[in-house]
Amino acid sequence: MSAAHRLVVVLVAIIVVAAVAVLGTRASGSGIGRVPDTSPTVDVGPSVGATDSGQPSASPEVSAGAKPSAPSEAEAQAILAEIEEQVVAIRGLDAADIGPAEIISRTELAEELQQLFDEQYPPEERERDNISLRALGLLDPDQDVAELQLELLGDQVLGFYDDVEKRMVVVSDTGVDVEARITYAHEYTHALQDEAFGLDSLETDAVGEDDRGLARISLIEGDATVTMLSWILQHLSQGEIIEYFSSAEVPDTTGIPSWMVSQLSFPYEAGLNWATSLAGGDPTSPDFTEIDAAYVDPPASTEQIIDLEKWESREAPVSISVPDLAGALGEGWEEVDATPIGQASINIMLEYFGVAAADAGEASVGWGGDRAVIATGPDDAFAVAWKLAWDSADDAAEFLAAYETVVDSLDFPASVTELSNGEILVAHASSEDLLAQTVDTAD
Repeated sequence: MSAAHRLVVVLVAIIVVAAVAVLGTRASGSGIGRVPDTSPTVDVGPSVGATDSGQPSASPEVSAGAKPSAPSEAEAQAILAEIEEQVVAIRGLDAADIGPAEIISRTELAEELQQLFDEQYPPEERERDNISLRALGLLDPDQDVAELQLELLGDQVLGFYDDVEKRMVVVSDTGVDVEARITYAHEYTHALQDEAFGLDSLETDAVGEDDRGLARISLIEGDATVTMLSWILQHLSQGEIIEYFSSAEVPDTTGIPSWMVSQLSFPYEAGLNWATSLAGGDPTSPDFTEIDAAYVDPPASTEQIIDLEKWESREAPVSISVPDLAGALGEGWEEVDATPIGQASINIMLEYFGVAAADAGEASVGWGGDRAVIATGPDDAFAVAWKLAWDSADDAAEFLAAYETVVDSLDFPASVTELSNGEILVAHASSEDLLAQTVDTAD
């Protein structure tokens, strides 16, 4: 799933803002997408109509349902500049040295995304990701990962911070409305993170470290979402908050594989739960001391994001060895991917394959480490050798039982077996003969 990780740092977008805001005001335990059934009870701080000092704010108060006229460019920049000051005060980091923010339309965003994909996602890399995802059973033969991501991001991205060009962009067809201001509070936090810690130092797109990358994106997005929620509670009026949540729309993800939506949402939802715990649990007055420290000693796996005890003990993933699959299969074969998949993505994959959500969650708990190697050969042949280590025999048995149901549902030969050392081996292949060779090689 490397492609789903690779662009998120550049496109540090707010995904499912309404959902994560509910999580933030009534934080639940660890897990993916665990949203309480009740609506949030919001304790609003100073209204948008006044600053903490009692002086008039650059942002006019808007009653629920009101449609303010679009401000001029100068007025819009004044509003955003004030948000920057407010976010600096909340987050406790030095102001970022960036130029003025850009406000673009959703049509312009589509053009930006296409250009970004063209520049940063070359065809050969895109094809390798398509091969990997199809071999894992996550894409149909006629689906293309880049096209799906462009469609998904084009509908859901509300803004982004480019940590290379130090460029801040807010997507809005209606000027600096409530949604745009919330977006800017989130995105400006990314600029502060980058100024203070250097986002590139986290190596979220390191080759062969997909799970670690997703965990570190969860640090970045969880931190920014905690800050955003604190800004909402301190600087929006109750009427604006009600207006925003009552008008929030669920994005249309028809035609997008559910695993892709879930994986893109994970850093915002699970990351928020994790960061809220580190910040003391109170979104109205977060303490960022432990979050700041996490940039120096960042999470090593999504297990550490999902389970706070694993983070506190710094339980490291087990190193897994998988033999040279392409070499064993012979001439014309090449390795296209080799990476840990990790607890979060295992959970997401199992749900995508039809395992009940509760069972998928249980089957991914107790993850100790894993490594998936994917190879492609002549005539579009493929093979997957995926080894997983577990904390206990019971944990291994739960995953084994869950994946046995997956094997029966796939459109190509697959198997799942327990090895003599207690690890689980998952094998996929484009033919029964290749499956047998893959199992023999990896065992």
